[in-house]
Amino acid sequence: MNDSSRRKAVHPRPTPADLPLAGPGSDPASVRAHLAQADPRTLLMSLTHLTRNPEYLTRFAAVCDPANVESGGARPEADELRDLLTAVLTGEHPAAADAGPMPTGLFQQMASTYAHEPVDDEFIPLLLDQCGFANLPGTPEAPAPDRPRPPEGFHVVVIGAGLSGICAGVKLGEAGYSYRIYDRNKDVGGTWLTNIYPGVGVDTPSHFYSYSFEIMPDWPEFYSKGSYVLDYLHRCADGHGVRDHVTFETEVLSCAYHEATGRWLVTTRGPDGVESTEWADAVVTAMGFFQGSVRPDIPGLDDFAGPAVHTADWDPDIDLSGKRVAMIGTGASAMQVGPAVVDDVAALTVFQRTPSWIMPRRKDDLTVSDGARWAMRHVPYYAEWFRFITYWLASDSNFVRVVVDPEWTMPDVSVSAASEAMRQWLLAYAREELADRPDLFDKAIPAYPPFGKRILRDSNWYRMLRREHVDLVTSPIERITPGGLVTADGTETPADVLILATGYQVLPMLDKIRITGRGGAELADVWGFDDPRAHLGLTVPGFPNLFVLGGPNSAPNHGAGVNIISEAQVHYVLGCLSLLHERGARAIEPRQDVHDAYNEAVAQALEQRVWSHPSVRSYYQNSKGRVVVSNPWRLVDYWSMMRSPNPEDHIVS
Repeated sequence: MNDSSRRKAVHPRPTPADLPLAGPGSDPASVRAHLAQADPRTLLMSLTHLTRNPEYLTRFAAVCDPANVESGGARPEADELRDLLTAVLTGEHPAAADAGPMPTGLFQQMASTYAHEPVDDEFIPLLLDQCGFANLPGTPEAPAPDRPRPPEGFHVVVIGAGLSGICAGVKLGEAGYSYRIYDRNKDVGGTWLTNIYPGVGVDTPSHFYSYSFEIMPDWPEFYSKGSYVLDYLHRCADGHGVRDHVTFETEVLSCAYHEATGRWLVTTRGPDGVESTEWADAVVTAMGFFQGSVRPDIPGLDDFAGPAVHTADWDPDIDLSGKRVAMIGTGASAMQVGPAVVDDVAALTVFQRTPSWIMPRRKDDLTVSDGARWAMRHVPYYAEWFRFITYWLASDSNFVRVVVDPEWTMPDVSVSAASEAMRQWLLAYAREELADRPDLFDKAIPAYPPFGKRILRDSNWYRMLRREHVDLVTSPIERITPGGLVTADGTETPADVLILATGYQVLPMLDKIRITGRGGAELADVWGFDDPRAHLGLTVPGFPNLFVLGGPNSAPNHGAGVNIISEAQVHYVLGCLSLLHERGARAIEPRQDVHDAYNEAVAQALEQRVWSHPSVRSYYQNSKGRVVVSNPWRLVDYWSMMRSPNPEDHIVS
């Protein structure tokens, strides 16, 4: 990010030029008091980054030892480094503000110290870009793409104004493109606008689930509620002028490619029912993986006498107070809504088909301290380094746990030694949480390996199950009556309200839009009902200048990182368009043989991933069991693939 774009940022970040601190609360005593609440590992990175003194990494290495992080140890070292950083921030000790870009070797040494393990060379470009360091003063220089300005009148249509659509709008605008975003909702925000069920929030660390170019210092919790995420997206869209390019309450009905002009004719329908058309030189779909709620196919559901509400279509006026509530499902939304409503209801019966693996709570209070938020706002490099550790611990560090070891001796329950260690850790947590309820433990533990399905973060799920007025039912639901549910064992459970936490439609992808490419070929026919494939998860032969953000096999299901995927794919889109302009061409699409070879590589890699385990059935798979959602590689691998399109892999005409 260059200096001019940083000045326009919605969330400006401190730099060495802002030192020494000035204004109220900048005296040494006040600064030291703030730092007392901030993370000492991250403070060590800021101190080293500001002073360029690598000796601090050895001197204070104990604060980065995971044992000390968990126990709150290494107090003498932590106190001393806080004193030193206070001196730097207040001007008592000078920072290395004019030293030029930091040597990459020192940056890598800092990352390895913080992670408490080696951070290899391959990660450095991703860290500079995705942790917000790129071209920030005093950090290693990262190459910026030298892209040509788009031709006058070159117009892009984006479908969807959620996380990916807003990102596309920001980057298209920065690159000088004319663009228009269409969204069926009344505002920007995508899933964070439409999902309003109780307890909705991120299960990815908030400081990571955000844009690298808009690192926000004021997340109130490490895993923030949906309203805060939505507010963040609103401010990003407004601050970068994206909202001015969005047409709301409008559905895209079709996109038809015209070979004679090399343009797409996009047909939309507005809130008044009137259809309109618009020409576009490129189309970017940014509709996300989830395309609406899935209601369970259970006999009698429509006959239920009380309210039956899906988590994806939550009615904010529904009153659960004192009601007997039956919740169907134990996935991600159930994991949040159940604990959020348990105190309000008279009885909560949870109907489970398959249990989920649950990540332990790090601590009961997940509120970000005032001191940590102060450090995010005032201490140079603190926010960027904290984002680094959330990526490192929540994303690619998990990858080893999803890779199948063909020599592993316990293939029924895990896929490798790392997978088994993960399983034992999760089991130990469940035993601790359910120590007095062995009946629940037997019901709540999955039979498939960890990460086979989406792994979930505990939001008091186990503690909710232990409540006296909560019951967990594993017998299949046979039918629903006007007054309750009947299971296969003959038991009838009375209910006043049904909560359907039964998931979202993933397949068929893009089925709401008729997309027609070269020769009149329809994408729905090319993909079939549930067998989509794309080159790099993004482009399809025969459909020039069409880019599918969040397309087939592009989800990082080994950990957090949807935000990285979105930014990487948008970066690749801009690279493809730049290639067009450089060659004076109109159309770009992947070669069929390149597309096929890539998808064969995906298939071979997925055979050695936990998502293909024979015990697993999930929304990652299509009706034949082929994994169509998950990306089989690390985030760093996929991010690297998306740096620049290979001209030889494409037909450019």
